[in-house]
Amino acid sequence: MSVLIVLGCSSDEAGLEAPVHGTITVDESIDNSGDYAEIGVTIIKKDSANVDADTLFNALTDEEGKFSGTAQFPRHRQYRVIISRNNQNLGSTGIILANDDTVEISAQLPNLNNTLQISSREHTAYRTYQRVEKSFRRVGAFAQAGRLRGDSLRQELEKWPDIYWQVYQESPQTIAGHLSAKKSIDLLSRWDKNAMMQKVRAVQHDDDLAYLGATYGKAYMAKEQGLDAALAYLDTLKTNTQRPKERMQIAMERISLMYDSAQIAQTRTALASFEKEYPDNSIAKDWAKSVSYDLEYLSPGDAIPEFSFKANNEEISRESLKGQPYLLEITSFVSPIYQQQFDRTVVIHSIYKNYDFQIVTIPIDSSQVTVDAFFEQRMRPWPVASARAFYDQEIMKTFNIKNLPTRFLVDRNGKIHQRYIGQEYENIVQGIQQLMKNN
Repeated sequence: MSVLIVLGCSSDEAGLEAPVHGTITVDESIDNSGDYAEIGVTIIKKDSANVDADTLFNALTDEEGKFSGTAQFPRHRQYRVIISRNNQNLGSTGIILANDDTVEISAQLPNLNNTLQISSREHTAYRTYQRVEKSFRRVGAFAQAGRLRGDSLRQELEKWPDIYWQVYQESPQTIAGHLSAKKSIDLLSRWDKNAMMQKVRAVQHDDDLAYLGATYGKAYMAKEQGLDAALAYLDTLKTNTQRPKERMQIAMERISLMYDSAQIAQTRTALASFEKEYPDNSIAKDWAKSVSYDLEYLSPGDAIPEFSFKANNEEISRESLKGQPYLLEITSFVSPIYQQQFDRTVVIHSIYKNYDFQIVTIPIDSSQVTVDAFFEQRMRPWPVASARAFYDQEIMKTFNIKNLPTRFLVDRNGKIHQRYIGQEYENIVQGIQQLMKNN
């Protein structure tokens, strides 16, 4: 089970302010009057297409093109700044607002794309982060092209957690710093989990980064020290976290961990307490409703819901697969996550098919062209349903699909052993091995 954790500062902040000033002029070839008055600078907050935008800052330039004022905003995050004149929007871009972080904006009309500049502590840090990201992507491109491999590739990759961590240390309370800390921890999670956990512990007292402990730290503790240690770690993390939103997310991770560990009775008890603690929170209510459905119909030990399709003139269904363990995938073939994982899935299948293990894939893509295009240069080593065979909301409801891909590991008796969502992939082999041992 996965819990959505949103990177950024908490929505529980209130009354944040930032000074905003700058100069906007007009190119002499367009207006040589030297009067740059009444150019509008507006910062808005618009979180949904169906919701009116909130104005956080609005100012007009004077004759010299200068403006100043104070933006008032609810969260430390990115918003949108719009430049306008004579009631006509001329351009817009993202702007990061942080409490007491002075923002300076300069531009020249009409060429906003090339002249608009935003300066602040946040934007300076973010430009540094973008440069590091660009360099890291270049390393990835070299590796893909075969220009880095073996020991050279490993040595190069091992540098980057420290590079990202340095960005975090130089700008710890910025969005760029938060992104850099996450990237450093994520990279280390792939090859040095002890070093990863050291960095998780270094940031877990920062409410903006508590979710790193609730995800990476939880997984580490569960694997290295067991369920009880992981639950105790999450309890400590929640105690040390002050913001209600982050505390709720940690509670959700704790319930998810119990569910994933097949502690069904304990999960029910914890979920009931969670619902009492957050009776009026719409996010909490929707999440609890989804977990309740999982507990009722999709828990380890429950029969996999019915499904049936034909592949190569052979019927593939819950009944036809009884007697052999299998991995049921529900996905879209345009999913980048699924595409990245596919080669590893092929390896898993090639190893365990000798033990009567099967993989079955149900795409929810609307077009058979999409399915066929995916396999144009790839093998199709296991049964795959045709497009539109399950292209409806019914299968999404029946299997409670929230993210793609979602996989169910099913035992020989047609009972759910475990579910894996999105990036939750690493434990599949361990689950298959356990099924083989049990049978």
